[in-house]
Amino acid sequence: MAKILKQPRHIVKFGVGLLLAAALIYLAFNKVDWQLFWAGMADCQWWWVAASMGAGVSALVLRGFRWRRLLLPIEPATTRTRATAAYCIGNLCNSVFPASGELVRSALASTHPQKDYDKVLGTAAAERVIDLLCLALILLAVAIVGWDFIGQFVTENILAPVANDLIGSNILWGIGCGLLLITGTLLLFKFGKNFSLIHRIRHFLQGVWAGIISIKKMKKTSCFLLDTALIWALYWFQIIAISHALSLDLLPKDALLLSALGSIASVIPVPGGMGAYHYIIALTLSVLYGFDWNQGILMATLCHESQLLVSLASGAGAYFILPSDKGWRVR
Repeated sequence: MAKILKQPRHIVKFGVGLLLAAALIYLAFNKVDWQLFWAGMADCQWWWVAASMGAGVSALVLRGFRWRRLLLPIEPATTRTRATAAYCIGNLCNSVFPASGELVRSALASTHPQKDYDKVLGTAAAERVIDLLCLALILLAVAIVGWDFIGQFVTENILAPVANDLIGSNILWGIGCGLLLITGTLLLFKFGKNFSLIHRIRHFLQGVWAGIISIKKMKKTSCFLLDTALIWALYWFQIIAISHALSLDLLPKDALLLSALGSIASVIPVPGGMGAYHYIIALTLSVLYGFDWNQGILMATLCHESQLLVSLASGAGAYFILPSDKGWRVR
């Protein structure tokens, strides 16, 4: 993590992320009536919050177990302890510096970093792609079930801003840069054999790709799919638990929508989804369900900050567990 922050471009990205988070926090909290906010906190049923945090811990453990299934074809000596501890530390790093967690956990999970780091990083990338597909499927399912209810909200608050960005050419520039990157990568693979630096880059990209396609070699695919379903079910339960803690009348399908929309905050390049998560949840609750903005912010704060505590505690605990790599060795 320290090495990442020593690089100027990462410092710039970190600074931009903090500024964006600050802007989103202001948008989310500038309309809050703090007297009502603290009164809501006082009336909260905290054992439901504890249940939500327990679900968060369980989800992290399951994520470590699931990631290990991808790792085994590449790192057969990786134990559940090592994979889970590395995942928890990486998750903590993501709370501070977006997208750093995959780099950190891949380094920690590699038993031979100089040889296998790129492949391990590829498994982390494959896992993220799978999560994005799951998120897309959940949003699609919710849209099919209740499009008449959420259609206007999605159109005005998600589709319209994306269209405006397209008109402003920001996304077009991103697509163009992406195409250039893909083209450059293909050229490296085709013509890079005679240049040592290019050859090393080419070799690294080949290793990453080998990690991504390791899913083909994974054993017990049904267990991987079950882990994935349980992880998203736990995320769903976290929202349900917090809604019960605040005595909000949310149906299970409403909690599923909030869980999916809240997950979008992880895509926004701000530390730990700070501000982005609060704004998305509060906006959804106020526009779709007619709750007061204070109730939406209270719900978002309890959801986000309780899981942030889970990330801090699990990451710190994993730091001490990882070196010994004991326990959970049964495969």
